[in-house]
Amino acid sequence: MKFYDYATLLVTIFILLPLAHGKTGPSGDIYNVYFDQKQPERIHVEAKIILHDSLLYMSRFGPMPERWPQFVRNLTVKDGMGRPLALTESEGGGWKISGAVSGQPVQIEYQVALEHESLDWPGGIDGVAYIRDWGIMASGRSLFVMNGHDRTDISIRFSYPPGWKVSVPWEASTGSDDSYLAKNLMDLQESFIFAGTHREVLMERDGFFLKFILGGEAVLKEQDRYQQVAEGVMDYYINQMGGVPKFAPGFNAPQSMVIISESDAVDGEVIGNHLSMFMNPDGDNMQQMMGWFMFAHEFFHLWNGKTLRFENTQTEWFKEGISNYYTMKALYQIGFADEQTVLMMLDGLFYQRYIKDPGYGSVAPAQAASGFSKDNHWGIIYGGGLFTGIAMDMVIRKQTDNARSLDDLMRHFYREFGGTEKRITSEDILQNANRIGNTEFAHLLDSSIEGTDPVPLAKYLVYAGMETETDSGHLVLRHKESKTQLQRDIWKGFLGSD
Repeated sequence: MKFYDYATLLVTIFILLPLAHGKTGPSGDIYNVYFDQKQPERIHVEAKIILHDSLLYMSRFGPMPERWPQFVRNLTVKDGMGRPLALTESEGGGWKISGAVSGQPVQIEYQVALEHESLDWPGGIDGVAYIRDWGIMASGRSLFVMNGHDRTDISIRFSYPPGWKVSVPWEASTGSDDSYLAKNLMDLQESFIFAGTHREVLMERDGFFLKFILGGEAVLKEQDRYQQVAEGVMDYYINQMGGVPKFAPGFNAPQSMVIISESDAVDGEVIGNHLSMFMNPDGDNMQQMMGWFMFAHEFFHLWNGKTLRFENTQTEWFKEGISNYYTMKALYQIGFADEQTVLMMLDGLFYQRYIKDPGYGSVAPAQAASGFSKDNHWGIIYGGGLFTGIAMDMVIRKQTDNARSLDDLMRHFYREFGGTEKRITSEDILQNANRIGNTEFAHLLDSSIEGTDPVPLAKYLVYAGMETETDSGHLVLRHKESKTQLQRDIWKGFLGSD
């Protein structure tokens, strides 16, 4: 062996030695992430990886994934001898390494400039990094430069100022403080990281852990109330669905994170199995209700969207609309909303947006999310889906003397699809709803989901003894003066009381 071959081997061993400390996985990849209190607007990242190919890239997820690389600064790549490798920008916003060889160990170094909030982002916050007095939030989407597609047990280590802590959803690695393992590249990028002086609250149900991250003085003052509401909503969902969230193989996480940061605005999102919220504890009643509705809606997606996964966008009406239905039920059951509030939400939050949607009467809800453009037709997907779910629930309860309901459909899906690779199709929804309700839903779904007809709410809500009026352009529901016992029971079920 020539001298320079010995030198290359020694340098390569030297580079890889740090990976042997603690628990690392088959890929042997490690990311070191540095937070600096003096320069919080920059996150410094160093990575040691074995190249699978010549391309570096960032997450393809988010409202505008092509933007993630725009916030990367001073990206460099060095080979096993410490020599810089030339980089060129590639199509799609990534980088190509000149002279790269598969199997070659390299060191990657860069900074992420936390300037994301200087731009407008469509579709909510969706993993956009931000800085607050109490710390820094970054998603894996916004933070990590990656290579290859088949990596497992990726090590992530953190360095941060005294008095800070880092909250992440990953499994702690053995043998090293502040070191964690992401199961794969999906787990790496579909996660949240919060570093700062925030507060953590851990909740557990049947081996499912919910880690609350609370930031901001006003939010911290309301910790007990926030925890009480969150636990009530979680227990209601567990009872309704028949168990805690069960994610698909490879997506299971030891815990789900919920970040609540104080803000004048109200917004929320789900990334992977985790939630991020902006809430205003000092806001008026409407802001409080919107904040908690958003939390409960996004939280239910851990069941309807993550535990239950769907074949395509034609079922977005079910994922979003049914989630709205159970969100209202949950807030009513924990005492956060009364019946009058539920009726106000049905009209002001959903019916108004339903009939004012630009696709109302011309775009079928099953097609409205095509191309992931569901925010353009929020009304007919979220509102139309909700009203279709209510109609289905009313019919099932009526046909079975209130012995069955939409709950039974959701529990069946939980048992059949939860924790598996299987995805729910439109045909699965129709066939199982027909079976559970001893009826036929083809006409309703053909006309109001596959077609553009408005959901005929009056036809179905009468089963709960409700008079429905829409002539004024508002959804007005009134209890009939005289109700049968079955109608009273169905209305209780509508509110989530059975």
